[in-house]
Amino acid sequence: MVVDERIRLLFPRILGFVVIGAAIGAGYGYETSIAAAAGLRGLTRGALTGVLIGAAVSSLGAFVLQAPGTRLARASFMVTVAVRSLVYLVVFLAAIAVGQLLVPNHPPARPVSISRDDVLFCFGATFVVSFLFEVNSLLGQNVLLSFMTGRYHRPQVEQRVFLIMDMKNSTEAAERLGEVDFHRLLNRLVTDLTGPIVLRDGQIHKFVGDELIATWPLARGLKDATCVRACFAALARLAAHGADYEREFGTTAQVRASLHCGPVVVGEMGSVKKEIALLGDTLNTAARLVDVCRERGESVIASADLLDRLVLPPGVAARSLGLIRLRGKGQAIGLCALAQGDA
Repeated sequence: MVVDERIRLLFPRILGFVVIGAAIGAGYGYETSIAAAAGLRGLTRGALTGVLIGAAVSSLGAFVLQAPGTRLARASFMVTVAVRSLVYLVVFLAAIAVGQLLVPNHPPARPVSISRDDVLFCFGATFVVSFLFEVNSLLGQNVLLSFMTGRYHRPQVEQRVFLIMDMKNSTEAAERLGEVDFHRLLNRLVTDLTGPIVLRDGQIHKFVGDELIATWPLARGLKDATCVRACFAALARLAAHGADYEREFGTTAQVRASLHCGPVVVGEMGSVKKEIALLGDTLNTAARLVDVCRERGESVIASADLLDRLVLPPGVAARSLGLIRLRGKGQAIGLCALAQGDA
């Protein structure tokens, strides 16, 4: 069931890679074949090769190379780039060979003929693709693209949904485990939480101590209650690995979570070190909701403003907590505790 859901959620991304691969492959195939008066055949073969590459690269990335928690996901930057490049190089060359077998030259020459230009192109392409994947992973989803396009060079106001997840009893765990093992625990924790969120189009904004901040554009986060589904999917993943945490760290890692939405200012910040910063009362309020979770012993709290804009998924129920005045806020806001039942 989990695998089926991953395939369903990742299919649009894989399809996008296939379309892009077909377009690039068609262009490359046409340009390299036009001198031999075989432009149309080269275009067809290139498009087919691009489809194979796009499907293989995106599928391997999503389910094997980039899947959270895998050994490669925990490897160093250069090791990951090298392994990715090698795997993708094999994929590129195999796709070229299959393309030549299915759409052979006319008149037919050798069944498969991979030129030096093909090898150089594949080597360069695989290294660039692998390097950009890893840089994007270091900076955060779409941050590299935002820097390159200058999207947030001038600050702008956006409507966002925020999910903040905070580890319970983190101080006690840190004192008991020590700094190094506590870092391992936190790294394992955010890795487990990140997978279900990213799978549902959430962007991991940053980690602050033992806290994870995720965000969605408003429409995307509200559609089909994606933000709520992501929250409970992350909690379910954590619960499923409870025995592993108990065995490795002597504790079952648990988190509390808050959900809120509203306007924030998004823009580049810094000079020597730059980041895409999100600022505003909405994010501050979401952080205060985590405090309410802690004070009231709740696991998940959402603002009434957010819940008024969506339909809760089956099996998730909301219980009103009434109007609550948050620390540092002048006006009380409506809050609800969310819980997942058997339905």
